[in-house]
Amino acid sequence: MAVISLLSTEPFSASNTNRYIDPLLRVFFPSLRPADFVFAHTVIRKTAHFVEFFILGSLLYWACRRGRWPRWRATWMVQALVVAVLYSLVDEFHQAFVPNRTPSLFDSGVDSLGVVVSQACIYLRHVMLSRVSLLR
Repeated sequence: MAVISLLSTEPFSASNTNRYIDPLLRVFFPSLRPADFVFAHTVIRKTAHFVEFFILGSLLYWACRRGRWPRWRATWMVQALVVAVLYSLVDEFHQAFVPNRTPSLFDSGVDSLGVVVSQACIYLRHVMLSRVSLLR
């Protein structure tokens, strides 16, 4: 959560990350038009939102589980979902007070989607491992 809060500060605003992302886009996609740069920049930033909350959701599930058996429980999944989704809202609220940052419920939705997908992956892994152990 500390890393996410750090990434929500002014140095990581769209206007500042533009300096790093656009040169990379020019190297890999030299024929991009200016409008395409804006679109690609937005996709990269939203993907970052998704990935950081996917990781947070996974870590929160792991923290709720604390090495206990069985490997999956719905209560641990719900706890991880609630904490991560609430934190996504807190993070957007925090951005309201940061220069060059704007709070966005859309971003919070992308964050929450990352958490939901992380929990779906954890559950599917549990189901697959359960089936494999039944075959043995």
